Amino acid sequence: MARKKKPIDYINGLILNPKTEKLGRKLHELYKRWKKTLLLADFVEFVETIEKNKAFIGLAQFFGKFRAYSLEEYIFCILQRKVKIPRNFDVYWGEKCLILDENAEKYGMEVDVAVGTKINEFIKPMLVVDAKIELDASRFKTTLASFVLIKNSFPETKCFLVYLKREIDETLLKLGKSWIDSYYCFNPEVDDVERFLKDVNACF
Repeated sequence: MARKKKPIDYINGLILNPKTEKLGRKLHELYKRWKKTLLLADFVEFVETIEKNKAFIGLAQFFGKFRAYSLEEYIFCILQRKVKIPRNFDVYWGEKCLILDENAEKYGMEVDVAVGTKINEFIKPMLVVDAKIELDASRFKTTLASFVLIKNSFPETKCFLVYLKREIDETLLKLGKSWIDSYYCFNPEVDDVERFLKDVNACF
């Protein structure tokens, strides 16, 4: 795993602060539970507890990354434990995919989660997953731009979008179908986790 700061680091930071120790310990218990069960309901309860305590957690950037990295880790964990990854591939979290390799010039772009093979410091992706807690028009455009660059270099790479809350129209999602192979709602009311895992398995 390349992601340097992980959800557990945010949790430990809260525990070490006397003002937020109780919250930190509660989040730690919820974190351990979803890591064990991998149930979407347990994961969402963890995220909702973070959201409800935004005032105690602090800076918007701190709060936002805490949630975002949590969703990334959830996806990373279910791919590791619920998908039969071929031997020559691995699951990567927060690492760089190779999107340019011409005339000795190389460029890599960080992605949330990927399945592929690592060549030196870069991943040659077979599958890329972009994770969004809230999917609005701005975040959708960011995802789309990333996927366009990836598919420009690796047309066969599958690009999946996972979100918890959708704040854009279905029509806009459909406009990205040339670059987004599929999108999934990780909300207990919809619960696309099994469909996501089925589609990932189909990639292999």
